[in-house]
Amino acid sequence: MMKYLILILVALIVFPTVLLLVKKIDFKTKLLFLGGGLFIAFFGLIVQSTLSFYYSLLIMVGLIFAGAVVLTKQIENQRLVEEEAHVYVPQTIKEAIDKPTQTYSASKPVEKPPAPKPVDNIQTEDWLSPSKKEDQ
Repeated sequence: MMKYLILILVALIVFPTVLLLVKKIDFKTKLLFLGGGLFIAFFGLIVQSTLSFYYSLLIMVGLIFAGAVVLTKQIENQRLVEEEAHVYVPQTIKEAIDKPTQTYSASKPVEKPPAPKPVDNIQTEDWLSPSKKEDQ
């Protein structure tokens, strides 16, 4: 029971210190890291009382790795959502055909090219008939 009280006391000292001293990270992320660390420490204490020290250490490292993967995926999804807010990419071919002049990037507007002029007198050559040079 003493181990759990020490864990709670350390958490009560570390939480306000981190929340007040670390300014670069937003509040939600700080709480997520602190809560995850507290959960892993608490789970390590519970496992250490039933298994050996090495198994509990292995489980704690595995939880840290799993938490890092989950947080990395969340951060990646947040950045993708932020980028999609600035970049328009058509989801279907029909969208791309219906709106061909719409820009795919908000920073670079696409100018519509001038329409080609119609050609009236198109001369078609019969490439099978011999030319004058070949007749000579």
